Amino acid sequence: MSKLEVVKKVKNGVLYHDDKGVPHIRLDNVRISYPFVGTPSEDENDEGKTQKKWRIVAMLPKSSHKELKDLVKEQINLLIADAQKKDSKVKVPMSHWCLADGDEKEDSNMEGHFLVSASDGKYRPKARDARGILIDDIDKIDETFYGGCWGNVMIRLWYFNGTSKNNPKKALAKRIVAGFVGVQFVRNDEPFGSGKVDDEDAWDSVEGEGGGDGEDDGEI
Repeated sequence: MSKLEVVKKVKNGVLYHDDKGVPHIRLDNVRISYPFVGTPSEDENDEGKTQKKWRIVAMLPKSSHKELKDLVKEQINLLIADAQKKDSKVKVPMSHWCLADGDEKEDSNMEGHFLVSASDGKYRPKARDARGILIDDIDKIDETFYGGCWGNVMIRLWYFNGTSKNNPKKALAKRIVAGFVGVQFVRNDEPFGSGKVDDEDAWDSVEGEGGGDGEDDGEI
């Protein structure tokens, strides 16, 4: 297993390299959105086939995470520059970066944030609690990580050259992708959307086995 070496530290983040020089970045104190950490989502891939993916969106508050955003952007530009050494015609528009501006999204929760989207279709990312202890139970992972909570997210940045291994003849868009390596829970916050509801006091005792008199109550 490749070990990570610290290359650079900034406010709310750390840049690492593995033994092959691949950049990994820990995004600290970020709000989590659209998490599929334990149970993967089912998405349509570039070939139109259904593929299971573990994914997450890390929301970096603009008021406190500009240095971290700049670090991610710096590494993206380095990956593009490296690709251009092999092919000077390589261009990767910002719309195909894993980094985006939340103010440009329709979801109002994302306003005032930089966004980093990460995913992995092969390996389930490692999930840890606030003490750094691994969580292996899938249900516990899904309960711990919800849209709106805060966490630390580890990503792996890489350049996708537009060639699919399954269909090499089909040209795809070149992209800068973030692999979803791991996540650590930091603290709770108000869930996005309605969240879970405590319905303990919402039920009355039901008399009899039928639970009703069978009459039509009409329209609501």
